[in-house]
Amino acid sequence: MKLRELLENISPVLVDPKSTSITVGISNRFFIFQLLKKLAEKIEDDPYLNFISILKSYKILGKILNGTLHELHRDRNKLYFKNFFIDRSLYSLVKRDLEWLYNRHQKHHGVKMTITKRGIIIYDNYQKNSFNVLLLTIHSGTWMRQDIQGKQFLTEKQRLLEEDIDTHRIYSSLVLEKGGIWIDNKASRFECDYNRSPERAIYSNRSEKWIEEVWKEELSESQKKWLMEGYNEFYFTLGRLIGTYRFNIIFDGHSMKDAEGRPALSFGTRYIPKFYMPIVRSMQRKLQNMEYSPVALNQPYGGGYILQWLNSRFPDVFICSMEVNKRLYMAKNRKRVIKKKLESLSKDIALIFDIEDEPLPAPSPDSSAG
Repeated sequence: MKLRELLENISPVLVDPKSTSITVGISNRFFIFQLLKKLAEKIEDDPYLNFISILKSYKILGKILNGTLHELHRDRNKLYFKNFFIDRSLYSLVKRDLEWLYNRHQKHHGVKMTITKRGIIIYDNYQKNSFNVLLLTIHSGTWMRQDIQGKQFLTEKQRLLEEDIDTHRIYSSLVLEKGGIWIDNKASRFECDYNRSPERAIYSNRSEKWIEEVWKEELSESQKKWLMEGYNEFYFTLGRLIGTYRFNIIFDGHSMKDAEGRPALSFGTRYIPKFYMPIVRSMQRKLQNMEYSPVALNQPYGGGYILQWLNSRFPDVFICSMEVNKRLYMAKNRKRVIKKKLESLSKDIALIFDIEDEPLPAPSPDSSAG
């Protein structure tokens, strides 16, 4: 139901003169209706308010936390905030991110945030009539529900060698320093992988090349149902974001293991329209000029299910991904992030997105008139 239709249904109830619980004069009824109309116009003109109103009206996410970074950081130690999350380990991850982001720069304090109970965080730094990125760091999470973790062969230490550790900190500048929406995920992909199709989202034994058995005990039907509810919530939210905002680029940020033959960085271009490839080539050259080598395309990944899902709905949008080799920002044992290296890498990646003045590719000869 559209917002205006919702208000049309609500407002007669609020101003019904036959109501036994409230009596409102004609002039006051007119004032209330005008107030509701102005509220509707304000929400429809503000993408963030529109987005929040949609999420709350559909109620698919249950309760959500929303406010500015300043407000949520202020309340991070309050009981209501702690008890909002499924458990305290998830709360600790979210709190750590709030403190990290709050301390980065005062100009970020007004960034709007929406947080779900499962640890999806949406950062809103959307700049109207400006350049905006939709950033996804969907594999940066490490949290798992304890009862699900208990059924896996993989220990937390083993998982951390495979997780996209701190990729949210690598790519965040694309939105925070420029403009757009950033979706981060605190839950581990080894619980449920949002970058896979529904039938492959929960890993199964012998589904991964690097480990034969994922589970030592099969998940219960209720556990599977809970995981897939989160999966469906994510795609519902993503769809609403796309419907509410307009983006110049949709970008999916990842890291990759330092396996033999892998490049320093790689762009995934499987779902990008050919029209935009000259821009990707320019970004590739910029990284090479910064002495990153090699900078490849589609090695080893060309783009995951999220980009495929988005491309099927928006085939003309600039959609691509990036893989950063862990050797660029982690210690040799790949168990520890080196802060200075991460910050330098993050700054360089943000620089290559200064593409407002990039020349667009010329039309092909066969597209000319005559």
